[in-house]
Amino acid sequence: MRRLSRLTALVVAALAAPTTASAAAPPGEHSPNLTFVKNLRYAAHNGGTPNFGTDIEFANIDGRRYALAGSYKNGMQIVDITNPANARIVSRYDCGVTQGDIQVFRQSSKPGRVFVGYASDTYGDGTSTCYREAERLGFYVRKPNGTGKNGTFIAEITDPLRPITRSFVEVPQGSHNHSIHPGGSYLYNSNSDLITSPLPAIEVYDIRDFLRPRLVTEIALPTRPGLGTESHDITFNRSGSRAYSAALSQGVIIDTTKPAAPTLLTSFLDPTINVWHQMDPFTLTDASGIKRDFLIAEDEFVGAVGTSQCPNGGVHIYDITGANEQNPVKVGYWNIDDVRPTDEPEWRCTAHVLDVHEGRQVMTIAWYNGGVHVVDLSGLASGEGMRRIGRYKVDGGESWSAKTPVIEPSGDFYLYSNDIQRGLDIFRFDRQGDPSSPGTWMSPAAYERFAASKPRVSSDYKLACLL
Repeated sequence: MRRLSRLTALVVAALAAPTTASAAAPPGEHSPNLTFVKNLRYAAHNGGTPNFGTDIEFANIDGRRYALAGSYKNGMQIVDITNPANARIVSRYDCGVTQGDIQVFRQSSKPGRVFVGYASDTYGDGTSTCYREAERLGFYVRKPNGTGKNGTFIAEITDPLRPITRSFVEVPQGSHNHSIHPGGSYLYNSNSDLITSPLPAIEVYDIRDFLRPRLVTEIALPTRPGLGTESHDITFNRSGSRAYSAALSQGVIIDTTKPAAPTLLTSFLDPTINVWHQMDPFTLTDASGIKRDFLIAEDEFVGAVGTSQCPNGGVHIYDITGANEQNPVKVGYWNIDDVRPTDEPEWRCTAHVLDVHEGRQVMTIAWYNGGVHVVDLSGLASGEGMRRIGRYKVDGGESWSAKTPVIEPSGDFYLYSNDIQRGLDIFRFDRQGDPSSPGTWMSPAAYERFAASKPRVSSDYKLACLL
């Protein structure tokens, strides 16, 4: 999502409360096996509005577990979730930026230390702690007008109570999202610029020397018709040999075996996807013992502009096993089946940030005002598709991201939702509980017929909404 309208920002400010913790279950709809645990709200800082949660990641440090929750302008909230029922915000990385995409990483040359990347896209206040710390390191972090330059801050969280800036990777076009290669030495940038970007590319930076990050290459992306063809989001596979980019109007697969010298393997199109937002790979084994590689691509319909109703964009699944990697084969489409108006006319209800737990064959995903969802992926290996097994839609909530750091042997887990309106919501999922309604699974042909029956959204309209 690029920007919110002024009216939406006023709604956010009106609904948000001061920083508090609440264990009272909020009104809303949910499956019996997904229950509310706790809510933590974020105080307003750096001219922002309260809460406004964005991305979320996790880190285990010295025997304790932390959730790292990004926000618009309010900085990265560091939450001790070792005991989720007693979760509390223990510190904050004060960085007044918009996007707040988070990547946790380590480097072999710096043993025992934990780092996080924190992305700045369209706005940086230039005065909060992260800018002042970067200046003391020798970085030039202000534009001529005094606002902050954009890019990615690198902070150390080895002591979670005292996060401190260690580097700044300046990216003139901004860091809407960034992804750090599993080796911890290279940062791949996604600026997510629209059709105004003349030479779409993914920038790759060497970050081994924090005081001297440098651009080592750019991966040129083919120009495609649509909203734009810059990368919105990049996910690496576990070994680091591949990267998968949702690039607004296309899907991209990159060979990253040599992370400083990546090569583009394929760019593929799907006219039924409105805005490519996130792509994640995973592998499943079918009944005959054959492993199949899949790729899930999420459609953030019209860049998450409010449409007053649910649902909008869903998720699309491709088989990329073997030779299919060069020409992915679509196997199906899934969406929630909660048909209703959004709580406010300008609010959103489209698929957003997801997380796949390959070993447990489970996906968690946020759906803005559509709530949070737990989805069983195991049926993809047998051709049966995906089915929802848990959901929680909080009245007055807009979940940006929904993830869990670990799934227990029983299949139970705590689900963490970083929410625009509410801050951090914590839920408990019971794998043995009653399943939710499964959602809607369609074959590729069925979805093409369904999509063809709907009015088309022009690129001009999408661009006007996002600008």
